[in-house]
Parts: sequence; C-alpha cells; structure tokens
Amino acid sequence: VMTQRRQYQLLQKGKPSRMTKERANMLNQLGFKWSIRTNPKTMWNTRLQELTDYKNENGDCLVPQRYPENTQLGIWVNTQRRHYKLLKEGKKSCMTLERLERLDKVGFSWSKLGTKDPKMARPN
Repeated sequence: VMTQRRQYQLLQKGKPSRMTKERANMLNQLGFKWSIRTNPKTMWNTRLQELTDYKNENGDCLVPQRYPENTQLGIWVNTQRRHYKLLKEGKKSCMTLERLERLDKVGFSWSKLGTKDPKMARPN
C-alpha cells in the first residue's frame, strides 16, 4: 500500500514511476485512499472544536499536554503555543492571524502555566 502511494506521488509530480494512469484509475474505482492523513485545515478545525468542548466541560482551555482522555488534543494545544512563539520570533509557523483570533475567541491560554483569570490575554 505504501509503495502504491509513493509511486502515485511520483506520477503526480511527473517523475519516473511504475504507477500508470490506468492503474491509478483502477485503484480509484476500488476506493483506494491515496493519503492517510486528514487535511491539515480540517484537522485544525476538529481540534479547535475539541478544545471548545473541553472548555465547556472544564471551564478553561488549560488542557494538560498528556491529557489521558484525548492525548492528541493536549499535544495540539502545546503545538499552538509553540507556533505562536515561532510567529512572534519571525520564524516559519503555521499560526495565522485567523487562527490566533479563533483561539482568542475560545479563551485559549497562551501560557503553559496558564491561569483561570479571564483577563489572561495573548502575550505581546
């Protein structure tokens, strides 16, 4: 399966590949999944919704990094803080103004230590 995906990527890039258009079409007809990853934008929105649900249940956005009920959410929250820091430092980051605003709207805690004080704002 991994080989089929790799060869398909090569075909898409116009590089030498053992994958043919006919073989790709046959695999498509079988419902073959060319990617096992979810679209990053979709995944981000899913995690934001999970964070909103967490806040509704717990009253804050202080998700532990090793949150046993949703380990991926804990990792994602830490990643958002890291990408915000990279953005502030002028380094490559997937954090956008839209994402910052959406996280602020939910009441995201930008500090790992966090605080339950509703005035806790994003650091400048």
